[in-house]
Amino acid sequence: MDKFNNRFNILAIRDYYPSYQNPTNSTWVFHQVKDLQERGFIPLVLAPLPYIPLRRLWNLNSKYEKPCKDIDNYENTTVIRPGYIKIPYNKLTWFTLKQLEKVIFKYGNIKSLELIHAHFGQNGIAAIKLKKELKIPLITSFYGYDTGGLAKHFLPYYKSLIREGDLFLVLSEDMKKDLINLGFPPEKTLIHHLGVDTNEFSMTEPSKEDNFFRLLTIARFSERKGIHIVLKAIKILFDIQPSMKKIIKYIIVGGGIYEENLKHIINDYNLNDNVEIIHNLGLQNGREIVKEQLKIADVFILCSYVTSNGDKEGTPVVLMEAQSCGIPCIATKHAGIPEIVIDGETGILVREKCPEDISQAIIFLYTHKEIMESMKIQARQHIIENFNQSVQMDKLCFEYNKLISG
Repeated sequence: MDKFNNRFNILAIRDYYPSYQNPTNSTWVFHQVKDLQERGFIPLVLAPLPYIPLRRLWNLNSKYEKPCKDIDNYENTTVIRPGYIKIPYNKLTWFTLKQLEKVIFKYGNIKSLELIHAHFGQNGIAAIKLKKELKIPLITSFYGYDTGGLAKHFLPYYKSLIREGDLFLVLSEDMKKDLINLGFPPEKTLIHHLGVDTNEFSMTEPSKEDNFFRLLTIARFSERKGIHIVLKAIKILFDIQPSMKKIIKYIIVGGGIYEENLKHIINDYNLNDNVEIIHNLGLQNGREIVKEQLKIADVFILCSYVTSNGDKEGTPVVLMEAQSCGIPCIATKHAGIPEIVIDGETGILVREKCPEDISQAIIFLYTHKEIMESMKIQARQHIIENFNQSVQMDKLCFEYNKLISG
């Protein structure tokens, strides 16, 4: 658009882009945009904000930010946050996609653009009209839910993305297999790992002021994250070894619609003295809270599983951050997680929905301190070699340049 002076050459599309109101949203996209700037690109972030009519009808209590049709600045990245109408829970998918397409076309129609990078499948679908208008390449990154359970809602619309898209990025072999099964061409489907800043997330000596064996989960509170199963595992652990009740502290950082369920479970299992919930969603210091808790954690736990509708993870960045800090992980053999956590080397992988496995893994790590120490070193090295943000951005920029020059 003329009012943006045609000064941008990359359009990144991500609806839940971080803001000062919600700095914990999609931090990996923010770090990609920052790195693109450092490498000489001039990115504009288009972050459509959904307006959901009749919110009480859908039992939605969370508040959305107000849309902004002018250029905004978040941590020296340039953002536009126009509003669009969204119908939740995948009702009237065609209507929501059409509204999304309208705002992407209106606010992304900048003649100087050389490439569009849409994050998540629905944004790729909605960007096709703009791609055809500007005659530039379109990259779509997939993150799990758009290739798993929700893929069936998008499948009729993926046909045009398969035809028009130039490159499809996935996070793991598991996700690549899912995407190919949906009909995406293998020759255009590339595994590109997310990464973390290994200098920002580094190993430090634990700064604990007590002798608790600290377990940590950082996640949105939703059923698929398996936090309720970890709570069941801790109850089983205490039933087996009551003395551990004086030793174990489980910290859950995040927020979300599943919180009340978690509170009821904590009460029912009589875990109030051992479990603490810390809110960080929507807080300006949300990322600092994450880093503070990583400094004092002994073990990180994320036991996600495939839900009844097929929803699943991609490759959770928080597992990379934890291991970059030298924290062994307990996680499930789920989606792309086995590519991040190496079973027996950087942590322990357990079966999905199996609290007994989790309980045994906690006991094993607590009673094998020498193995814990070895895992710390291997976890850090694994992330440096395979999930380093700088290395992954070099690979991404190579693909950008290849498409732009091609």
